[in-house]
Amino acid sequence: MAARAKSSPADRTPAGRYLKLIRRRIRAIRRDIPSLIEMGERMAEPMLAGGRFLIPRVAGFWPREFGGRAGGLMGMTYHPRFRMPGRPVLRPNRKTDVAYIALPDPRWWDAAQDETLAELLRGKAHVFVNGREDELAALGGARKRVSAFAGGAPVDEGLYGFAERRPLAGLRHFDQFVRGWAAAGEFIAACTRNGKMPTIYMSVWLEGALLRNASFVEHHNLREPWTTPFFHRDVYIPPLAPGYAAESFLDIAEGHLKALEAQLLLLARAGRWMAEARRRGRRVWVTATGHSYPEILELREDKEYPVEWGWPISDLRKALPADLRRGDVALHMGYAPVDVRVIGAVLKKGIRLIHTSPYGRPASLPDHEDFLWFDLPWRPADASVDVPGYSVRILPMSSTCHTMAYFAILSEMAERMGWK
Repeated sequence: MAARAKSSPADRTPAGRYLKLIRRRIRAIRRDIPSLIEMGERMAEPMLAGGRFLIPRVAGFWPREFGGRAGGLMGMTYHPRFRMPGRPVLRPNRKTDVAYIALPDPRWWDAAQDETLAELLRGKAHVFVNGREDELAALGGARKRVSAFAGGAPVDEGLYGFAERRPLAGLRHFDQFVRGWAAAGEFIAACTRNGKMPTIYMSVWLEGALLRNASFVEHHNLREPWTTPFFHRDVYIPPLAPGYAAESFLDIAEGHLKALEAQLLLLARAGRWMAEARRRGRRVWVTATGHSYPEILELREDKEYPVEWGWPISDLRKALPADLRRGDVALHMGYAPVDVRVIGAVLKKGIRLIHTSPYGRPASLPDHEDFLWFDLPWRPADASVDVPGYSVRILPMSSTCHTMAYFAILSEMAERMGWK
């Protein structure tokens, strides 16, 4: 009779079980790296032939996640359905255009009725999808217009349930972030193997970034908007090997996963605080200061969700509502260095604060019964993967890290609330 496999302590905690599923997703993405390499190379072909790179708004979160990011592409154009001040807006109507989209949750979205998607599939652009091919099954033969799919977790894979949210702690979001950026990294790498380097944003949180980024803008007084060339002129970067960008991004994500797995007791305490607040009728407020939350959750006003979400603001003075009161709980996953005085003011109001920042906990920040710090040590300024010979790193990590931490904590809350 075969010996029964021993369970680890992590298997016996809700956060540990969720993070174990994340580890499985990382293994699955590693197995798919060859297809992500191919996707990146196919993206590069039309761009190297003079194409334009667009990020149409199909999934609402994707233009914000992929556009204007530290470690992301500067020289993109923007679809008319997603306008950004000062950015060129064009329709993808050339054979050398690349349109990179993500897909909404298929349970709440009708692909056949999506006007933006229909326009793309009628056009000439090469359409690349950060998502699963089966989620476009309703389109029938029109799917042939898609040049590649990144794949991802099934929509029903995860833990717990709350009202229509099944699973409550899903894995699809993690896959969309990781696969989306890994494919972009392989696109950048493919460009370097052809003697070109895309212009990459330096985080505006770093000294000198505004001047550095602005130096690439083609500024004159003849017309606007002013544009940024997609590729650097006269810049040579040693070619990046196939798989380097995706493997590096996954290695870094796995390092952050290990950091969270070492803090299961803290994650459990955070979830307990949130459950206690909800049972007492108090507010639970969450902020993740990357680019994609809460949009990726596709929250709707007519549907209940177990916590309130704020927009991504790193400054605690603006990130938390002024009307939070004693007994309320705030989870704030920050982006900037920690302001000890502001944390003190929050705690003085009797609010329980769960906090993290990539800059780490300052030595001057005292312990407090209503304060919980956990480490989520992604690199300050977000971009993570080194490109030897280039001035900045590529591929931001914040949304990936926020997803692991948030859903691990939410799993702890769900267990204590008895949600199944």
